[in-house]
Amino acid sequence: MSSSDTNNVALRRLQGVANHLGDDAHFENLRIHRAQGQAPYTTPLNPIRWLLRSAMVYKNKVAMIDGDRQFTYQALAERVHRLANVLIDQYSVQPGDRVAILCQNVPAFLESKYAVPAAGGVLVPLNTRLAAAEIDYVIAHSGASVLVVQEDLLSRVSPKARQQVKMITVQPTNTTLCAYEQLIQSCTKPRLSWNALPLTQDENALLSINYTSGSTGRPKGVMVSYRSCYMMAVSMCMQARVTPETVYLWTLPMFHCNGWNFPWALVSMGATQVMLNGIDYTLIWKMLKTHGITHYCGAPTVQNEICNHKDAVRLDRKVLTFSGGAALSSTRIKRLHDLNIEPTQVYGLTETMGPCVLSYDNAAIAQYPKDQHLTLAARIGYGTAICDEMRVLDKETALDVPPDGKTVGEICITGNLVMLGYYNDPEETAKAFRHGVFWTGDLGVRHTDGSVEIVDRSKDVVVSGGENISSIEVENVVVQMDAVSECAIIAGPDEKWGERPYAFVILKQGQSLTEAAVIEHCRKNLAGYKCPSKVIFTNNIPKTSTGKYQKFVLREQLWKSYSKRVN
Repeated sequence: MSSSDTNNVALRRLQGVANHLGDDAHFENLRIHRAQGQAPYTTPLNPIRWLLRSAMVYKNKVAMIDGDRQFTYQALAERVHRLANVLIDQYSVQPGDRVAILCQNVPAFLESKYAVPAAGGVLVPLNTRLAAAEIDYVIAHSGASVLVVQEDLLSRVSPKARQQVKMITVQPTNTTLCAYEQLIQSCTKPRLSWNALPLTQDENALLSINYTSGSTGRPKGVMVSYRSCYMMAVSMCMQARVTPETVYLWTLPMFHCNGWNFPWALVSMGATQVMLNGIDYTLIWKMLKTHGITHYCGAPTVQNEICNHKDAVRLDRKVLTFSGGAALSSTRIKRLHDLNIEPTQVYGLTETMGPCVLSYDNAAIAQYPKDQHLTLAARIGYGTAICDEMRVLDKETALDVPPDGKTVGEICITGNLVMLGYYNDPEETAKAFRHGVFWTGDLGVRHTDGSVEIVDRSKDVVVSGGENISSIEVENVVVQMDAVSECAIIAGPDEKWGERPYAFVILKQGQSLTEAAVIEHCRKNLAGYKCPSKVIFTNNIPKTSTGKYQKFVLREQLWKSYSKRVN
């Protein structure tokens, strides 16, 4: 480096210090400088950088709306900067430390999506519907040392969990007295500049651990990298047509697969995010009419309630929505179109960070006869732009099934959206990644045009309103009852939620029990949405020769009037 270059670098740094000490944000204190000697043609992918760019490009544009409060991109970047410093200086967060988040879709959650990685920490989003025992397990398994928790969810945090974590409480309805807000407001001069914060230089480093219930009965920690989050956010921008004019309503839980990566995608384009502290359909319709909402996401249950609400009217502009977790019927798709809401069906898993497959878009559907449009729109279709391969493989041979729309195989995925693996679970990771692809556990067929249609699930997971429920987890709770000998949980059809848990129960000899008692016991030990909707008392549960439940026999009883085994 020449002496003139050295002088220029020194001058830039001095100017950066001056700007940092000034009242107004300047682009220099929103930069993260490259490592000395780093090649100019490569940069580790990191979605946190987008916040700094948008704070420069869209400085005074509204980034976030929370009730009567609005935050510009400059203000959002400053709050994130302060929170990152608070986590390091007051909560001793070190690179790699886990920071759990138990919040609804409130500003603290969005800000934590940036501040935790900026502090070098790893995000651990918690499902707000989990019971205390389930939260205990996730906090212990992840090794979280800090918990950002909404005050009205504090009852879910047991004394055991409180011994493990330092807590930061969030009170969305009283921001002046809220501990979280007081911490941010008191950090008027952050000790570490953006450039001094311990942001990782490894794009394959761990950004978050997202827990999901699988067929093993215990939640599994899905490990997600910086690179995957970056690429998935780019994909969402492309597929959802996100622009600086986008106004996104947070109907999708931000804890769910990192909110399908929209917290990063929207900021990358300078879009506006509208917070929603819980689902209120009257409020949703008010916002759709008055806030200029252009995008939202939600499970079919959310879409159904929006369509059926008393305030539902045709909107004066098109609103785009992604719907996932279960299939939308062609009738519901038509109703959404009548409201000027354009739906795209998505298929994905926590292991793929949310949507990896999209239904046909308008351009693709236009190639087919008009009388097929609604039928095709109701079918998941093709992999997203960063889903390298979506294959349907024979489970025994790992060979592709013929594209005849009849031969069933397991849906397998490869691409930048696939998880790193399951945290502290190499055995399950190896099972999921055999033959160099990710095996989803979902069964489907491939049609002659290359599109894929789901027909059944190989995992014993109930998907209810977009939430995964482990059948084994519920079974373990039911058999805790003294009167119960055996229990099998099956995914049964439900008009509202798509699927609900049905409990087939064998009682011990001479014992009696009511359906209400079983459900009440479950409510004391599980999140409400995991509890069985129906209890069927029986003298026999069919088994294989090795004693495993033949759940497909029971499932067939429940679904015999349906053409598919997924609702």
